[in-house]
Amino acid sequence: MRINLVWKEYDVLVVGSGGAGSNAAETASDMGASVLLVTKDPLSASDTKISEGIATVRGSGSEDDSENALSENLQLAGGDLPDINITSAFAKDSQKAYDKVRANGLRPKISAITNNPDPLPLPMGGHTKRRSIGHKNSGVAFGHANWNSIVKDTKIDYKEDCWLIDVITETNKDDTKSVVGALIYDAQCGEILAVVCASVVVASGGLSTIYFPKTDTMRGNTGDSYAIAARAGAELVDMEQIQFLPFCLTSPPAFEGLLGGEPVTASYLGVLRDKNKKVILDGVYLRTRAECSAAIMKAVEDGRGTKNGGAYLDMTANKRAPKSGVYFMNFLKGSLPSAYNNVRQAMSKSESQCDDLWEVRPSAHYMMGGIRVDENCRSIGGSNGLRNRGISGLFAAGQAMGGLFGANRLGSTSLTEGAVFGQRAGKSAALHAQKSVINLLNKKLFIEKAKRVHSLIGQKGHLHASKIKLTVQKKCWENLGPIRDKRRLTNTKLFIRKTKKQLKNINISNRTKWNQALIEYLELENMLDTAELMAIAALERDGSLGGHVRSDCPNISLFSKPYSTVARFFGNDAHVTRLQRKQTDFKKLIKFKFEEQKKFLGAKFLRLMPMRLKDNILEKRYKKIMNIQKSSITVQPGSVEAAIGDQKIL
Repeated sequence: MRINLVWKEYDVLVVGSGGAGSNAAETASDMGASVLLVTKDPLSASDTKISEGIATVRGSGSEDDSENALSENLQLAGGDLPDINITSAFAKDSQKAYDKVRANGLRPKISAITNNPDPLPLPMGGHTKRRSIGHKNSGVAFGHANWNSIVKDTKIDYKEDCWLIDVITETNKDDTKSVVGALIYDAQCGEILAVVCASVVVASGGLSTIYFPKTDTMRGNTGDSYAIAARAGAELVDMEQIQFLPFCLTSPPAFEGLLGGEPVTASYLGVLRDKNKKVILDGVYLRTRAECSAAIMKAVEDGRGTKNGGAYLDMTANKRAPKSGVYFMNFLKGSLPSAYNNVRQAMSKSESQCDDLWEVRPSAHYMMGGIRVDENCRSIGGSNGLRNRGISGLFAAGQAMGGLFGANRLGSTSLTEGAVFGQRAGKSAALHAQKSVINLLNKKLFIEKAKRVHSLIGQKGHLHASKIKLTVQKKCWENLGPIRDKRRLTNTKLFIRKTKKQLKNINISNRTKWNQALIEYLELENMLDTAELMAIAALERDGSLGGHVRSDCPNISLFSKPYSTVARFFGNDAHVTRLQRKQTDFKKLIKFKFEEQKKFLGAKFLRLMPMRLKDNILEKRYKKIMNIQKSSITVQPGSVEAAIGDQKIL
């Protein structure tokens, strides 16, 4: 049975309706472009909406928080893999991008003293300044603001329940490629949309569903962004760099993979222990997510993991402190409310009250690599003397893009990333469309691509994509998860090659509307292509760095010459090369390492102090970061809420 091919013409097509997609659509529309936004989930029901709702806003915590300081934080945390032009753009735009989201209805807590949004009391992992602003309703607050940006007037056309199949390109005389549109499966109407447009903004999220159930993200994150862009001829950067949240729940099954806490919420005395209760990482509150995840999985690899393949987060020393313990508990409950609620519902009372240890395990959270773009979100390519192979008219934002985070993403940056680069992508896409003329004779390119979809409808076979998906997810966690080695990665490549051959034997019904078997097939295909690109990039990165941990290789030194991996498809074959990156000035690296080690030594010294001394120190610290006034110093256990009032951390 053939599905109707429905033709539509727009200036800009935006794929995805989360923070990046909504900002891109609104910006392009405000510039006069005709915009169609499509999403396979309900409008704005993305990772943005289920996030903790904390955004990086430069200067919100201190006046000396310069653009250069924030850009350097991103560079150093990312192992010098980030593109300095992209980190600079992030630092430059974070304030105005955040204000644009506020204009669409975002409501942060306003300080009575400064009359500005209040940042959290401690810098989040890897930041050197307080610049992370929390919101009372977490990611829902952002989700509603993003929804408003799309529907507040009638200028933006949007369709839900739509799956991007392919970006359609034409080859120019100089052998470069240009976007002419895209094919989309509209499940609700049972049609294939042939969208003729000059610009496509890919903002369709990450890939963490490849690891399900060991993920805290939306189930629609099946790597669509990367696979579809790569099949169109785009280059992908740092595909081996996946961020795993270290402190996620291991049980019960309904809560597996959900967030329990961040390094900073472990507070001053929190440590990680193996199954034998031996400390495997101290100074946890100062560590990055990557460092904590690596410590846990290395213990598991050595046979020292807990029964569910994790480690123990021990915060009992914080709780036991006679005077400061009550402040710690309020800090824990208020810092990440939704994460703490997960703990309360999943763990015992003694565990949730920190009288016992938490069993935690890393969980796939964020893709730090992605489509290779410049600071204006335009697809780019070419390196080491090769000419540019970027696709004209292809743009990426949010998790779909690479180049911002490199080897590690700092906490609270993702919501800002979506706003900053969504707005930049929308502007670039609109400007490109203004100067482009689409040749309608290129409709034959759409028809040729649509033939493949028609051939899938009613395909006979004895296999089911949904079942193969489960096997892929299990293999990816085992071989492409938080711990890797050459054997695992090589086996992954062989497994993917074998599984791709099974695609022709997958049974697909002949219905047109809501053909779930077709949807599962399309997502499985994207998962396999994405996993293949991840595997070859991970093999090329023959050392541990950031979110990429090789058990068979040493850590890559901070002083080593940095490079990014660049993966792409040539026909049906995946290839990878290296892209040299600029190294941070040696003096700055020395200073960074010195300051880092000084903090770690200070944290260790504090932990080893006699209880009376460290309790007094911690009491003063908590009162300072929680803005407790001297008149409220005398606080008895059980009355902390009253003492802190609306100063508690949100």
